[in-house]
Amino acid sequence: MKANSINSKLNILITEADSKLLKKLEAWVVTTGHETYVSDDGNIALELFDAISPDIVLVSQELKSLSGIEFIEKVKIKNPSQAVILIMENEVDSLVFKRSIDFQVDKYLNKPVEPSLLFRVIEELAIEKLWHKEFEDQKKMLQNYKDAIDISFSVSKHDKDGKIFDVNDSFCKTTGLTYDQAIAGLINPLNNSNIDMKVVWDRLKEHKVYRDRQTFIFEDKRDNIIDVIAVPILNDNEENEYLVFSNDVSEIVYSARKIKQQEIDTKLQKLEHIKEVNKIKDSFLTVFTHELKTPLNAIINFSEYVKKHLLKENFKKRDKLVEQVKEIHASGWHMLDMITNLIEAIKLRDSKIELNISSFSLNNLIQRALLKYGDDLKDIRVIESYKTECIIACDEERMLQILNNLISNAVKYSRGIIAITLKSNHKEFVLEVLDNGDGFLNKKNVFLLFEQSSEDDMTRTAKGTGVGLYIVKSLCDKMGFKIELLKSKKLGGARVVIRGKKDTKQ
Repeated sequence: MKANSINSKLNILITEADSKLLKKLEAWVVTTGHETYVSDDGNIALELFDAISPDIVLVSQELKSLSGIEFIEKVKIKNPSQAVILIMENEVDSLVFKRSIDFQVDKYLNKPVEPSLLFRVIEELAIEKLWHKEFEDQKKMLQNYKDAIDISFSVSKHDKDGKIFDVNDSFCKTTGLTYDQAIAGLINPLNNSNIDMKVVWDRLKEHKVYRDRQTFIFEDKRDNIIDVIAVPILNDNEENEYLVFSNDVSEIVYSARKIKQQEIDTKLQKLEHIKEVNKIKDSFLTVFTHELKTPLNAIINFSEYVKKHLLKENFKKRDKLVEQVKEIHASGWHMLDMITNLIEAIKLRDSKIELNISSFSLNNLIQRALLKYGDDLKDIRVIESYKTECIIACDEERMLQILNNLISNAVKYSRGIIAITLKSNHKEFVLEVLDNGDGFLNKKNVFLLFEQSSEDDMTRTAKGTGVGLYIVKSLCDKMGFKIELLKSKKLGGARVVIRGKKDTKQ
């Protein structure tokens, strides 16, 4: 890029934690002929930003004091239209990328930065943000004037002090004033006691267009809502004057408010209806699940009894019968677990769960949870990683529920491998359950009650009640733990991470 490809010199602020890269970036940008300011510290760069009001900010993902995305957030608060180039790391953090989109980052560069690409991006931004914006502002302003005249806006002309010296017929018709009353300034959009006029005049004195919505009381004695556009112009004597276009939008606003209120009322009615439906549904689920538990307990107990006696006998097809009884027994436990989960989910949703805090070994609890799955794990490789003993203080049974649901989920969706890791320090622990299945594509609805996997939100297609992860999330929230659903780099499938204090009473 040649220095003269853009005539005006730009102020470019560069902030990067890597001192070697920072020097390279500075040297490259200097060759373009633009004014360059640099800092490796995010907070110092913010001070520079306030001092120089840069045209372009070139910021790296990693800075001293604060992250690049935090720096961009603060910059965008100060100037929402600020042009920003973000330098991304080799491994793109999806959360950082999403937030950068939310903050409307203009351009992206990847490390290692190529000088030619940097030059091209700066030139594109300079053209887009300087020339195009100026052209569009002028074009939009002229179009506003034309539109105002075309649709017969109320028009008033004001001298340098804001006093009205001329109005059109539409102004008198809208306000209900005679021409003389209008000239006398009985209603003046540049002298309105209902708003802060300092803001108006500060903008006009900077030769900027002022747009706002003002309220006046006309002869109808009600609040009239007026959209006002004030434009600074020069008269034939090269003196400041102001042209004001006013449009009465009272009926539109009042109608919109009425429609909005109707929408709110309709939503409230729907919510009441949903509450009633939920009450009926909860009643049904409560009765249904409790009624099912009795025969299921009988199935489990009787199948266990039959299996014990079959093992004592020796006759033809005994082994086959034993396997079938095992299936009945396992299916009974599976159904009982689903019903128990439904009951627990309803209790959690209605905040009817109380915690019983005690100290216990999380390592031992994981082993206890794994033992429950027995035959379910015979064809699955379980990788366990616990470096040290982790003693935590929370509700042991609720923590066991969390583990049961996470392990069940991993077993159900894995392709033969699951992993459980546990790390801790003197204050916190991190528990991870991973599998080598397809993982999560869209995690938006995973934690919702009765939401299950589908082709739209997950690649997981096994059947279930859709309450397991809801229970996990609800219990984590209740015990103050944080839960994340991520992609497992090690196994390629889902990675569920739970972080929390070792003592929930703290």
